[in-house]
Amino acid sequence: MMITKTSVIFFLVVILTNSPSNSDVLASPVFETSKNDVCTIPCSTRYGNYECWFDCTDRRYKDGECVNGRCCCKT
Repeated sequence: MMITKTSVIFFLVVILTNSPSNSDVLASPVFETSKNDVCTIPCSTRYGNYECWFDCTDRRYKDGECVNGRCCCKT
């Protein structure tokens, strides 16, 4: 009984100490292809160059296209 109780306490301590240290891992990936590009939305067969361009120009960027699987807006 004592071994089980000790194991459960140890397991909970490990879980609780690791949880706060991994809190930044789930952040949304945002990367830049150059100084003037902002890439956020993934491109797919349904969300292609036209949709990317439309969303970027709607957000008042100059242009937009799919680059490396991401929609990149040009400032």
